[in-house]
Amino acid sequence: GFLVLTGLQTRAAAFLCSGTMAVAYFQFHWKGQWGARFFPAVNEGELAALYCFVFFFIACRGAGKWGLGKGD
Repeated sequence: GFLVLTGLQTRAAAFLCSGTMAVAYFQFHWKGQWGARFFPAVNEGELAALYCFVFFFIACRGAGKWGLGKGD
């Protein structure tokens, strides 16, 4: 609702999304297989890995100029 539209708690939401994408990569793409299957280009986990890092970047940087919170 309102908190999402205003950019409040952006860091917390992005951190949770980053963790979700990390779990998606490790559980559904990598599956604990070593060797070439570890790399996202081989196991088709490129988007999960990309979203994980993008959400983590947002969690570190915050909402920026679009957020209404002072520290967010």
